[in-house]
Amino acid sequence: MRTTTGRVAVVLALVAATGLAACGAPLSQDEKDARGVVVDFMRTTRMTSYHPDIEDFVRAAPGGPTLVAWSDEASGSRIGTLTFAVTLPEPPETYGVFAPERELDPGPYCFAVEMDAHGKVGEFGTPEGIRSVDCPEPLVAVTPPTSDEPVVADNAREAAWQVLADLPSTPDADEVAARITDLLTPEERRVLAEVRVGVDGADVGVAVGGPDDCVLVARRDGTVTDVHVTSVQLQPGEAGCTAGTALAPPDPPH
Repeated sequence: MRTTTGRVAVVLALVAATGLAACGAPLSQDEKDARGVVVDFMRTTRMTSYHPDIEDFVRAAPGGPTLVAWSDEASGSRIGTLTFAVTLPEPPETYGVFAPERELDPGPYCFAVEMDAHGKVGEFGTPEGIRSVDCPEPLVAVTPPTSDEPVVADNAREAAWQVLADLPSTPDADEVAARITDLLTPEERRVLAEVRVGVDGADVGVAVGGPDDCVLVARRDGTVTDVHVTSVQLQPGEAGCTAGTALAPPDPPH
């Protein structure tokens, strides 16, 4: 019995050791620093906005750590995984005054981030949901997929103002829409929302976008103005994001 017990103890010890090894060795300080770059990026607005599709997070990722892989494999509330590569910058020159405490290993280091529709899973601002993984070979930045969902151009409002400020007294709706469209700044890998124009005599209304992102500009009585309505009035079944709304905005709800 003692021999059997001893053997069992040895087996259990080996199993425990194997389990610890499977969890991975502790991260070095350089790896922790690299992971911190990912943690900070996952706190930004672009990575904490609501996106029910992992592809939306992929499109939001450029500008942060290099996105080198992604997966749409879902499980429960998780919608997929983003994998980032981080290369640490070289420390500043010390000119012999201060010797570095340790030799830097810049990496690259790669980290897989589990995502749900609201961003990184786990506690906000912590490494929870982020795990160290092997970097892919070759290490190449992902090209985000093209989205079929139209977006409002960043300069849509400015373009509408520019065109409406220089119109004849009897404008043509199609011509106004074409002139504004020509001025819009393209969005990489995104389709721009259509410019819609309505004309009532000399007055002109312009609408770009939809219920969640709407630009309304009008020229009424010769004066160009931004038109603002409540978010409720932009919803389907209400006034909506239309040229008619720009021309004749509804009264605010009481």
